[in-house]
Amino acid sequence: MLAIHISREVLKYAQLVNFKGMPFIESLGKVSIKDDLQITDATNSEIIRNLAEQIALIRNSAEFPDNSTHVIIDSDWFPLLVHKVDKALSAGDTEKYLGWRFSEMLENAMSQYRLVHQALNTNSEVAQTYLSIAIPQSFDSWIEKVFLPAELQIKNVITDIQAVGDLLAEIHYLDPEGGIQVVLDNRDKTINCVIFKDHEYLSHFSAALNWDYKLTLDYVRGDRDLVNGVRVAIERALKGKQDPDNVLTNLYYFTSTGDRSMLNHLTQYENSCKPLNLIDRFNFREPDFENIDEYAVVLGALSTEIRNGFSED
Repeated sequence: MLAIHISREVLKYAQLVNFKGMPFIESLGKVSIKDDLQITDATNSEIIRNLAEQIALIRNSAEFPDNSTHVIIDSDWFPLLVHKVDKALSAGDTEKYLGWRFSEMLENAMSQYRLVHQALNTNSEVAQTYLSIAIPQSFDSWIEKVFLPAELQIKNVITDIQAVGDLLAEIHYLDPEGGIQVVLDNRDKTINCVIFKDHEYLSHFSAALNWDYKLTLDYVRGDRDLVNGVRVAIERALKGKQDPDNVLTNLYYFTSTGDRSMLNHLTQYENSCKPLNLIDRFNFREPDFENIDEYAVVLGALSTEIRNGFSED
């Protein structure tokens, strides 16, 4: 079983094998992407061909022949909204409202997307929270053109935020009492943050970490109010200030290639801030492999296979 994560600059991959009945991570790796990759562009045959060749190399480099594949795509390629809808609305009116929210954002480009809506858990008696995502109409064609030349059988296509959620579920880091979880990645003075609540995704953002430990938001998806609250909490943590009324009930982070000293203050939250320790959560062929946490997304995609009972054909 392969998992391949496609982002704008790099392909990351891992292979899961069944070794004497034990799920085993055989390989981890990454390949740089030279082209300016745009996922909605299914017409640029040269870029698609180059990407297909790189994916074929990944398959051929796997020590154990395998063609079953999980594909993970960065969620910042997809327009995404988290919004609340009055529970008094009928199903038809709710659908119309959710579509209208996207039409306001996408304007004349609505015909280029198909919309998917998912109701999230909520304790509100008056409003239902929805996660809505717009998928390019060209997406399926793009996936086929990239993966079919490598003769890979696609088992599942998910976003990176889904993979992170699966990872947290696998290592039992989701708060059973409905608290907020933050997966924080610090690399090259850039903070990438994914936020979950009640076991479900709510928002994520990328931000530049400035010299004064303030965060300058680059992009935001999902619940913006929650993002602002988490941003403030992270800034306080980075300054080493403990706040008993902190919005975070749990804070999880992983970092290896970034400057660890920037996150040292987070360890002052001794009971709530923990590294993911992925090296202790999976069986690796090379346990001394550097920067295991850099592959959290592909491991998250494979964690579902492990949890459901992995077996080879």
